[in-house]
Amino acid sequence: AATSSSEPMGYVERHLLPGEQVLYKTRLHWILFLRPALLMLLGIALGVACYQKVPEPPWLWLIGPAIALVGVGFGLVHWVELMTSEFAVTSSRVIFKVGLVARYTTELLLAKVESIGVQQGLLGRLVNYGDITVIGTGGTREVFRRVRDPVGFRNHVQQASIDHGAPRGTPGAGGGPER
Repeated sequence: AATSSSEPMGYVERHLLPGEQVLYKTRLHWILFLRPALLMLLGIALGVACYQKVPEPPWLWLIGPAIALVGVGFGLVHWVELMTSEFAVTSSRVIFKVGLVARYTTELLLAKVESIGVQQGLLGRLVNYGDITVIGTGGTREVFRRVRDPVGFRNHVQQASIDHGAPRGTPGAGGGPER
């Protein structure tokens, strides 16, 4: 499995069914921090520029640090979002969980996953993040943005679906060779 026993027990591990195993687990991507970091840099640069070029009024010097603090605030919000997101493939389900105070969870049985799509732009392909769209039977459509390793996640869902749906004694079923 792609998880390690040294990881703290999260939502997915606490809600496993008897006999169910985590096959793959991922989170949101660090790209979440790009905009807050750029905002912080803009605030620092503006603060330095105002301090050096605008002698009066001195309160203008505070605009840059205020913008930088807004960037830090957004960074903290995204850090909480990153640390409280879990996307997992188990031996029988696909589980999505996002949020701390306002929690949003989706759990689909592998048999109910009709399709799983991945959308990645150039930057997403370069640093390995993208959007995952899961469509369940009955038209349930869930989109999760900025997920780390979306292609790996999709591949694990597809492999688990094959393993879960294969009759015993067939390759991929885990039932061993036919006699």
